[in-house]
Amino acid sequence: MVGELCHCGKPLHYESPILKKAMMRQVARLGPTVLVETPDGAYIVPRHYIALHGGTGTTVGKLGFPRADGE
Repeated sequence: MVGELCHCGKPLHYESPILKKAMMRQVARLGPTVLVETPDGAYIVPRHYIALHGGTGTTVGKLGFPRADGE
C-alpha cells in the first residue's frame, strides 16, 4: 500500500515524523485543502503540498491545482 500521495507524485515525504503527525492532525481538523488566492484567481491546494514544498501566489497557478471558480 502506497499511502497518501503528495501533489508532486511522491508518497508524503516529511523529513520529521513529528511534523508529519502535526500536519495529519491539522488536515483532520481543517480539511485536506486550503484556498490560495493569487492575482490570477483562487486555487484549491492540498495542505500537505504547502507544508512539503511551500508555495506562493505566483507558482500555484502553474502547478495544475484546480481553480476555485471551476475554470
